[in-house]
Amino acid sequence: MKRYIVYVLLVLSGFCVSCDEYLKTKTYGEILPETTEDYASLLHTHLYNIEAGTSEKILGNFNDVLRWECFSDNLNASLSTSVKNTPIYVGSYISSAIYRFNNLFQVVKDANVVLDNVKGKDSELDKKITAIAYTLRAVVYYNMMRELCEPYEKQRATEIMGVPIVDHFDMEAKPGRGNIQETVDFIVEDLKKAISLNQVDEKYIFTVDVAKAYLAKTYFWAQDWKNAVSTAKELLDKYPLIEGEEYKAMIQSTPPLATKPGNVILCSYNRGSLSTAFQARYSTDSRRRPVSLKFAELFTEKEKDIRYKLFFDKTFLNTKRLNMQIRSAEMCLILAESYAHLQDEDNALLYLNNLRAKRITDYVPLTRSSLPAVDDSALVTVDAEGEALTPLMSSILNERRKELYMEGDRWFELKRNGRPEFWVGYNGIKYTTWKYLYTFPLWQQDLRVNPNLVQNEGYE
Repeated sequence: MKRYIVYVLLVLSGFCVSCDEYLKTKTYGEILPETTEDYASLLHTHLYNIEAGTSEKILGNFNDVLRWECFSDNLNASLSTSVKNTPIYVGSYISSAIYRFNNLFQVVKDANVVLDNVKGKDSELDKKITAIAYTLRAVVYYNMMRELCEPYEKQRATEIMGVPIVDHFDMEAKPGRGNIQETVDFIVEDLKKAISLNQVDEKYIFTVDVAKAYLAKTYFWAQDWKNAVSTAKELLDKYPLIEGEEYKAMIQSTPPLATKPGNVILCSYNRGSLSTAFQARYSTDSRRRPVSLKFAELFTEKEKDIRYKLFFDKTFLNTKRLNMQIRSAEMCLILAESYAHLQDEDNALLYLNNLRAKRITDYVPLTRSSLPAVDDSALVTVDAEGEALTPLMSSILNERRKELYMEGDRWFELKRNGRPEFWVGYNGIKYTTWKYLYTFPLWQQDLRVNPNLVQNEGYE
């Protein structure tokens, strides 16, 4: 009976917010879902929110992108003209971060209800909805792994706490956290199942290519370099790098978008015109503090690098559009770094140079002997495996930092590469990003409801 009531409530809430863009459904009233269309309505809100740029649970929205950038060292908080809508440092967000676990599991719940009742059915719509649910669940678990778990370490993969594995709807289940390797395996399994169903309908957003992109990102986070290479290469071959005016148009593209711009694999906020909130974030909030000097100095080619003028102005204030997307340049960077970890310097240099050649006029390819020396004063001093940076690895990480600026990447790069501690000063107060702050806490209410959960270090 309890399961029956919950399903009724789920369907009612799904119908209230479902979107005709995806499936045409009629109002059935207070009944149990019966058809694939009924169950698919549970996914409509999540798909719509990605398109509308309001989803903070899946790809993220412009608030999230700006927040991640403010947490990182890309922007100089000490020179902020104001901190309105822009957190000084990550500690300012912790009181809100406690709700992430609960909020993200609401999406998992919807995906599980769909999978419990639709997977295994034979119609094309059944397969399509099943693929979407698998991808959606995997993406949310990927987000939880990056935010709520310590960074992956091969030697400690069975010791680092993971995310509770919940693979079907059970309102009475109280799973423990397990370990991060189990979390990685669960994400990979879901994405492989989605890929096997070959969902290619762009209307449903989570296509087979999106699943492959998240698979590459998961392998990369989990230091599975060989699989990261093979998966990222397949996508880069399909979505080749672009340059010049085409690259500019992609980076600064504004909605509504008839199609995904350039070589974008997945993007948010592609419906309708820009909202007032977005305008404020882009034109005001993202320009409340200048880029850091260390970041600006990475553009050694200055104006020859198309990103130098595209990303910030002469006063070093941001001019790049806040981007919530996955594009093939990230796949190229995954290839470069993965090859470097595999000790294949030739291929690492190849992909590093491939990207730089698309961004820098009159580019002269880097060689082993011409790689810049490691900056001993840089914040990041070790790679993802804890090894001291080499000139090659340092160059790859710096290129990633430049290319994915204002795309919410740098904060997670700091977490992945050593979790360096640093501080910023604002209004006479020193704010320190301690190592434990890279991993967000669980809400005490969640811990009380489920005694099998364990709080993250630093928040006990």
